[in-house]
Amino acid sequence: MIFLGAIAVGLGSSIPITVLLFKDQLTKSIQNEYAMRSSLIADVLSRQTPAERSLYLKQLSEKQKVSLTIYDRNGLLYAYGQTNKSNLTDEDIRRVQEGTEVVKRTSFLPTPTSLHMGFPIQTAEGQWALVIHPESSNIIQICMMMGTLILIALVIGNFKFILLTSVVVKPLKALTTATKKIAGGDYNIDLRTKSSDELGVLSDHFQQMAHEISQVERMRQEFVSNVSHEIQTPLASISGFISILQKGDLDEAEQLRCLNIIRQESMRLSRLSENMLRLATVDSNHHPFHPSIIRLDRQLRSIVVGAEPQWAAKRLNIHLKLPNTEIHADEDLLSQVWLNIFSNSIKFTPEGGDISIELRSADGVVRIVIRDSGIGIAEEDRKRIFERFFMADKSHNREAGGSGLGLAIVKRVVQLHGGSVEVDSTLGKGTAVTIFLPAVQLVKAIEKQSERKG
Repeated sequence: MIFLGAIAVGLGSSIPITVLLFKDQLTKSIQNEYAMRSSLIADVLSRQTPAERSLYLKQLSEKQKVSLTIYDRNGLLYAYGQTNKSNLTDEDIRRVQEGTEVVKRTSFLPTPTSLHMGFPIQTAEGQWALVIHPESSNIIQICMMMGTLILIALVIGNFKFILLTSVVVKPLKALTTATKKIAGGDYNIDLRTKSSDELGVLSDHFQQMAHEISQVERMRQEFVSNVSHEIQTPLASISGFISILQKGDLDEAEQLRCLNIIRQESMRLSRLSENMLRLATVDSNHHPFHPSIIRLDRQLRSIVVGAEPQWAAKRLNIHLKLPNTEIHADEDLLSQVWLNIFSNSIKFTPEGGDISIELRSADGVVRIVIRDSGIGIAEEDRKRIFERFFMADKSHNREAGGSGLGLAIVKRVVQLHGGSVEVDSTLGKGTAVTIFLPAVQLVKAIEKQSERKG
């Protein structure tokens, strides 16, 4: 209905506008046509007797369906047709007899039937005024044809509109239904479309978004489940050992052992909450990020020295290849990366094993490789090591106080610095973690380019 209404309004407004623009041209065209006819009439009348003129004018009026009125100097001389008197005034008749063509229109529409046209004609008796008023016109048939064509066009247009609307509305309805399902927590939607237009692209992107939201929701549920489990396990252990201590029938050695376990589980809870807070802070868009030029080689040496009690207790061999290297980074955040990776190497490398840290710079990239001769990581676990709370060796991790958040923090911090992380590991042979970070020169070049754009 809206489509039909718009078409009707468009046609209704276009007709008067068209008439207003072309009425003078149409009137002039009709006038010229009948001026030629008046010349022919004048030529015939000049060769006829008065009796012949009456018969000729009568037949001409009937045949051509026009009203013909002729005035001489004394007034009305001949009048044939449905209109016995023209709309021209006496002054108009006088002007015509003096040689001026006069046209009067009785309607806003410039149709032939709305015109009264006066033409001067020369005869043997003198100059007469011939007034012609068409009584019918083929414009009516033309209008009927145009109306029929417009009606057919409207029907075809309406059919196409309905067809196209169904094509457009159907995927929109599917999108609306899918939106309601997602709002209700159901992310299993299917928006199959063969269309490659904007709606098809929108449907594909919407389905992709729903899939990603589903993944996020699954990860959220796993996160909640993991957090609950990670917190519940040490709490249950603490509660159990407190119950044992409350019995009061333990010797001093057993009491110290229980207290030591309670202390370890408490520290584990503390580390878990600390890592969760750190990860949430790093994930936040409002996390303070204060990069500066730092000596990466010095920072890595400092990490190794700080962890000496741990690796010395296991008699591990530490190999360092750290040339002087500057980098543009947040020193505090980056230290968390080296602490997590180096701590993992110490934790999973057997006594007397080797750990090496190698630093290289080339092609605008700084590469840091931390390699150990530890227990390694299975191939199926390697794909998930950056997932939160995932632990490849759960029993070993629990004994060592791991929470499964360290590598997730590593990956996020490295991404904040515009870098990437790669892990290469073979079960039973060891693991190599490679960090790629942009060099100082590359960072400065990017900053200069950003300033120019700004």
